Amino acid sequence: MAYLPFPRNARFLYLPEDYGSPRFWRALIDRLDSTNSAYGAALGAVLARGGIVPEAHFNIVCGAPVRQKKHVSAELVLERLLEAKLLERRNVEGIGSCIIQPRGAGYLEWPAIEVRSRLLSENILLSAVASWARNNGLVSYGKVQLRSLTQTPAVATTVWDFTGPCYLHSVLPRQRDGEPQRPAFLVVDVLQGRVDLSGIRAFVRKCEALRRLAKVTSLQMFVADHYTREARDLLKSQGIITATTRSLFGKDFQSGLNELKSFFGSVIHNSAIDIGKLDALLRRFNEIEGASLQIRGTLFEFLAARLARFEFRSDIVLMNRVYHDASTPVEKAEADLTIETGGRELVFVECKGTAPYGIVPDEQFEKWVQHQVPTIYAATRHRPEWANRQITFEFWATAPLSEASQALFRTVDSALNKNRYQIKVRLGHELEDMCERMGDESVIAAFGKHFARRGRPLEGAFA
Repeated sequence: MAYLPFPRNARFLYLPEDYGSPRFWRALIDRLDSTNSAYGAALGAVLARGGIVPEAHFNIVCGAPVRQKKHVSAELVLERLLEAKLLERRNVEGIGSCIIQPRGAGYLEWPAIEVRSRLLSENILLSAVASWARNNGLVSYGKVQLRSLTQTPAVATTVWDFTGPCYLHSVLPRQRDGEPQRPAFLVVDVLQGRVDLSGIRAFVRKCEALRRLAKVTSLQMFVADHYTREARDLLKSQGIITATTRSLFGKDFQSGLNELKSFFGSVIHNSAIDIGKLDALLRRFNEIEGASLQIRGTLFEFLAARLARFEFRSDIVLMNRVYHDASTPVEKAEADLTIETGGRELVFVECKGTAPYGIVPDEQFEKWVQHQVPTIYAATRHRPEWANRQITFEFWATAPLSEASQALFRTVDSALNKNRYQIKVRLGHELEDMCERMGDESVIAAFGKHFARRGRPLEGAFA
């Protein structure tokens, strides 16, 4: 453990056969915690999340500020844990680039399914927290920010799952005469499941770092399903709001999130889709802003992955891969599906499972055709294994395109050098035909009920 500093140049010693065992991790984190180590707190946070954290979320969960005097930065914490081989960076199917707890080859399949289901249910939980905070006047209504794989909401030097400016008189910072009023902030992290002491230390460290900034005032809250007594006592001793899913939204909401995890766990594992359970879940979360859209959007991605395997006769269908343009490293774009066929073809698919009687927002289609497509194509030029491939970018949507988006498609398509790559759009009826050809009754039923446009033509769609 040469990369992890202990007081007085101490070293953590272990038997080779113990490496990676529960005993190893427990002893290491205990020793690090006993020295108030930022590295132990970060490891505990990763393990509390099943040992897999999207890399985009690591700065949120690790407990270290992004950059702050007299603090080890989140970047350095990750760098040293990677160098010590206590964490690894790896692409995980359906999530993308992740920071994982190393446990040997072949262990990722089931944990990854669990993490993907957990991330979706936590997104629903964060949407519910946002509605609760807005409706109760805790935050400025239009200023709430939630985490995503491309966004980490920041307050000063720290990043969180949820942030919102708070103008409650009792928590507003004092101001001098003539100074503009600065808001306080409500900051929240969430974790669906049971949280113990090692799983909460990183959050407490982050709260302490934020409090040390003289010009920042914050209300800090953690939301989980359950806490051990030690974890609850630590949070309360620090003046942190210690909430549970049940205390905020009731027993029915909490059980609904657990059912949502179970439902998508079965869908991810290519089991039959239980339409009755899906309908019940949509009804249960109907009042949560954006929840039904997230559930339908996630379901459509999984349906699209099944359709892609059938349509392209490919076993290599990768979900949610992020690609970087090596010539401008800050430029990145995510492909919902990456499909490698047995021949020379390479296909990237963008999935939009929106309400079929709406219209695909122009900004979404414009972002795909003007940013995502050229960025991903540039990334392929730096992958030798993809040299000389026939590349196609496809946009799959359950709703039609507007006339403006159609015109943009025709303009871009006519100007393309087809020897480089091609672009294609598949909309509702064509996708429904793919379901019929595949012949999976549960997929046909799910698509027909939640994504098909019945009884009227697809105005504005391509023929």
